[in-house]
Amino acid sequence: MRVALINPREVLIGDRNFMSIFDGLSKKYVFRPKFSGFGLGLLVIAALTPPEYKIDVIDENFDPIPWKTRYDLIGITANTSQATRAYEIADEFRKRGNTVVIGGIHATILADEAKEHADSVVVGEAESTWPVLLEDLKHNKVKPFYKQQGPIHLRLSPIPRYDLLKPENYSIIWVQTTRGCPHDCEFCAASRVYGRKYRRKSVRQIIRELEVVKRIWDRPQVSFADDNMFVHRNHSTVLLDRLKELDIKYFAQSDISIAEDKEFLRLLKDSGCNILFIGLETLSREGLRQINNNKWKARYLENYERYIERIQTVGIGVMGAFVIGLDTDTVSTFNEIAEFVIRNNLYAMQLTILTPLPGSRLRERLLAENRITNLNDWARYTCNDINIIPRNMTPEQLQAGFFSIHRRVYSDEACTRRMEYFKEIYTKIVGNKPVKDMGLSEFPKRFSV
Repeated sequence: MRVALINPREVLIGDRNFMSIFDGLSKKYVFRPKFSGFGLGLLVIAALTPPEYKIDVIDENFDPIPWKTRYDLIGITANTSQATRAYEIADEFRKRGNTVVIGGIHATILADEAKEHADSVVVGEAESTWPVLLEDLKHNKVKPFYKQQGPIHLRLSPIPRYDLLKPENYSIIWVQTTRGCPHDCEFCAASRVYGRKYRRKSVRQIIRELEVVKRIWDRPQVSFADDNMFVHRNHSTVLLDRLKELDIKYFAQSDISIAEDKEFLRLLKDSGCNILFIGLETLSREGLRQINNNKWKARYLENYERYIERIQTVGIGVMGAFVIGLDTDTVSTFNEIAEFVIRNNLYAMQLTILTPLPGSRLRERLLAENRITNLNDWARYTCNDINIIPRNMTPEQLQAGFFSIHRRVYSDEACTRRMEYFKEIYTKIVGNKPVKDMGLSEFPKRFSV
């Protein structure tokens, strides 16, 4: 039997009115394509598929859709901004007589919507449901929905089929070690899908996956997909010791509290971590209180600058993530964020516009307040588009602020300043080693977003 697993093309910005501005900024290396790495969902699905199936992995960011090929099953995954395109692909393949199944975070949250375009919908994690679906397929008895019952034990999750990718297409290789997040930020739906309890793979399991990656990519730039990777410090310490043996460079996500443990930061650097993605979100204490029900992030605001410096002086760059359009934001917020990023020499910045994603508490609140302007134009749910009515500014001011922050943070002057700052740090760590060997030769576009 033949199966196609399709990743629809990514959407960086959906509003055509701002596309020309966005393209101009892209040429200044502010935005790198999201498809520089391939999501893990389809690779796990492939690993769950028995060897008697022939699998084609199709990434529309690089590959044409093989409309004329006859498949026994089409599997499509999509985040919210990909959903519209996913439905177009699904509808066309069904017209041609193919059986289509849709999964992923968007389909999990809006399963009834997804079912309008598919023969079946996989709701939640697929480790327990995909094998059942394939067995039903053999008997022509595919059910409308396959719903995960309870959290998956990650130690039973297979090694993703990295071998099905074309290595030359991907500069980043995603690896996942945990699922779940306890923080439940208002704008995020991850805790609803994956739960608020951390589940983790064994260290042995993670190392085996990375060994597979190293056999395919000679010098991989690994990015760990975990929302908050190092919560369990004992487990993380054992993992970092093993990562050091592998001699890889990697990108990971953490909360700012990681800076409290100086010894762990040094171990993190020695294990190959060169970038930490940290959700700083906003510089407003009230804004942070509104984001988290438990007010956890607000308690760390006063330490932001000191902790960023502590992390970066060990040789790990901080990619700070900010959200604009919060109810506490005003037009002065844009200058505050730009000044903060430049003053603290953040290695890189991710800036997103507050987006009412399906499944989030934010969407429920803004629906009640009648402040969502695009209810289901999913191609504009990129986090670079405006889909809300801000409280303290116009939508036009919010869009202008989005671009103004990027222009300032990624100006030639600001980039040169950051490069000199990191050169000084790395010189103290490794002496006069050539810049190209320290990951700075392409600064800052290598880690821009």
